[in-house]
Amino acid sequence: MIEKWQTRRVLVLGMTYPSHSKKYTETVCTGGLWEDSLEMCRLRPVPQRYLDPAHRVHKFQWVSVRVQKDPSDPRPESWKVDPESIEPQEKVADHQERRRLVESSPHFCRSVEELQELNEARDTSLGIITPESILDCSIELKPESDRQEWMNKEYARARQEVLFGEKPKPLAFPEARFFVHWRCDETDCQGHKMSLHQWGIHELYRKYTDSEEAKEKVLQKMRQELDESIKDIYMFLGTFRTVMYNFGLMDTYSPPARGDRKQISLFRS
Repeated sequence: MIEKWQTRRVLVLGMTYPSHSKKYTETVCTGGLWEDSLEMCRLRPVPQRYLDPAHRVHKFQWVSVRVQKDPSDPRPESWKVDPESIEPQEKVADHQERRRLVESSPHFCRSVEELQELNEARDTSLGIITPESILDCSIELKPESDRQEWMNKEYARARQEVLFGEKPKPLAFPEARFFVHWRCDETDCQGHKMSLHQWGIHELYRKYTDSEEAKEKVLQKMRQELDESIKDIYMFLGTFRTVMYNFGLMDTYSPPARGDRKQISLFRS
């Protein structure tokens, strides 16, 4: 039984880099918090690049949207969006209020290990964690085979019928993977290394033409954003549609640290 459409308010937490889609031309996985419960949700498709600039959504912005439970995705937090109903509203600029909302979510966990337990018990597929320590950041270039596969999809997409009323826009190949390695505040945590799927980090990488310069500049930016000596770090994790027990790092939020911080960053000499 397909659930009825309903209008709800959601606070956007982040967006992943666009991916090809036979059904929607391209999709952007958008994560957020429902206003009424602060539970996490996954919204698709949000055609960010095809929306009028005044209707594009941003991190920590409230959005009104018509949604229904996604019948093609068994993950409990996945919802289908009516793109024409997307209405950006007020932004949450204050870090204290952002923290309150994020930390009040029932998806806020002490560790990846706790989140994995919830996945096994309840099929929970989204969560927010704060790492005990950031161990490393790294960047790896994707192989040529990935590029060729991407370009084949680009060619096929160019031949699709237009979904959003205009010719499909070229979608640049994401050249690299951006990894974050951390440890949770959990006795048996062996450490985690996950690829960061954040849209913004891919856009930053594309600003540089030389691959070595790009790696150096983007690594510097990642280390600044994840500097635990001056930042409090929140990680937004989610499982993948094809592997629903495997979590990935979808986005991060790094406000200035609260109170006195005696921690020494691993990234500082």
